[in-house]
Amino acid sequence: MRIRSTVAAAVLAAGFSVVLSGTASAAPDRDCPDFASQAEAQAAFDAVPGDPERLDDDNDGIACESYAYAATGAGAPAAVTPAPATSGGQVATRPAGAVAAGDGSSSDEGSSLPFVLGGVAFVAAGGAAVAARRTARTRA
Repeated sequence: MRIRSTVAAAVLAAGFSVVLSGTASAAPDRDCPDFASQAEAQAAFDAVPGDPERLDDDNDGIACESYAYAATGAGAPAAVTPAPATSGGQVATRPAGAVAAGDGSSSDEGSSLPFVLGGVAFVAAGGAAVAARRTARTRA
């Protein structure tokens, strides 16, 4: 009976580690071709600090500037407009020389491997503890 409960606990722990690993990689990853214009890409770039989607290759604050979008309106290319200042104490653009602090998301392309390995290590530690306790009982 104890082996069944131990196996059930191990399966539950592994299942929870796999299920919860999806929350870390929930943010979409878009590239320049995913936007209709440079202005749309710039708005997406300005909306999230730290450039997690890597829309600004040369770190000058302008998203997708080297991507050739189709002409808009009367044949003129899409204009690059600076981001408006936001309210609430947030700065719309990062000052020159500033350090990118990130937005708290993971930058490893959403890999769930660390969560799975952590779950396996947790289950292994629990199994070792159960085995040690069982060995101690048989000797006493």
